[in-house]
Amino acid sequence: MCETNDGFVISEKDLELRGSGDFFGTMQHGLPEFKIANLFEDMAILKKVQVVAQEIMANDAELKLPENQLLQRVVNQKLEKLGTGTL
Repeated sequence: MCETNDGFVISEKDLELRGSGDFFGTMQHGLPEFKIANLFEDMAILKKVQVVAQEIMANDAELKLPENQLLQRVVNQKLEKLGTGTL
């Protein structure tokens, strides 16, 4: 905090130091632990994935294009498990 007053930088460092916590326990509240990525170690790839996901949503939000059929099946499987239907 001696080096910056940028709230985003401070919150990232706080999350790195204290962890993401849990929703209902006594630990810091925040995001649940990722099952396939580490928020800090994998930030570069997560940002790339975000860009790709935004491009897909902008060009084919319903995942109807042939190149997105596998993604549509995976998304639908996840949605069915959650009981929220499909795309």
